[in-house]
Amino acid sequence: MRFPICVLFHALGSRRRFAGALCFGLLLSFSAPAIGAQQFLLARPPTGEHPMPESSELFFEAYISNVDFKFAGGELSSMDYYGGIEYDRHSTGDYITRAGRFWNGPAKLVHARLTYVAEVLPIFLLRQPIHTDIWGDNLGTGHKSVPGIAISPLGFRWMWLDGKAVRPLWIVKLGEAVFTQKALGTNATYENFTVHSEIGFQAKLTATTDLRLDYAYQHISNAYSNGSNPGLDTVGPSFGIVYHLPASSKW
Repeated sequence: MRFPICVLFHALGSRRRFAGALCFGLLLSFSAPAIGAQQFLLARPPTGEHPMPESSELFFEAYISNVDFKFAGGELSSMDYYGGIEYDRHSTGDYITRAGRFWNGPAKLVHARLTYVAEVLPIFLLRQPIHTDIWGDNLGTGHKSVPGIAISPLGFRWMWLDGKAVRPLWIVKLGEAVFTQKALGTNATYENFTVHSEIGFQAKLTATTDLRLDYAYQHISNAYSNGSNPGLDTVGPSFGIVYHLPASSKW
């Protein structure tokens, strides 16, 4: 059975309508009411504990796949790697947004704190076979590197144990990647949909920075937009440094 999100993307039709939907979701999630400074200060925990998360964070990240497997895609001879910046904006409690009101229900059931997530990856590298068929199967020897970029404007993060030095988390991100060559197969496309999910933890380093270590799943495919779907599924470590933006920041 094909991965459900790929079917959803295929149903959206043209890339123009898909891009419009992504932009609308991004604009909706950024809208938040003004929060008084006094209300924020009263919400902070006693001195000595890890501070209550600021309104937003930046995660400087990297992902290195180390296993490929057959799940939603058919390619078994490639790997992917990326580096970029993830933006996390708290979407509930003192930082409630319209999207947060919609996403918060399931998070509250498991006592998790909800955060809206968006991501920009200026470095996205595929390591794939030089010669393939339309499904991405390796037809020869040797591999090549195919560079690209990606953006994921729709995503969420659940985080547990607010105020603790170590906090478990779960993240899901949806987006699109564009490569300089047709990705994964001879009859494939330059543009591919992406689905990313990871579990891990965030640990305090200083008053403004954290260390984040996750184990992640990455899916890339074109959802049969060009007659075939040589998708790729990989897992591997994701890691980096989190910087807490000041409470006074407009972001």
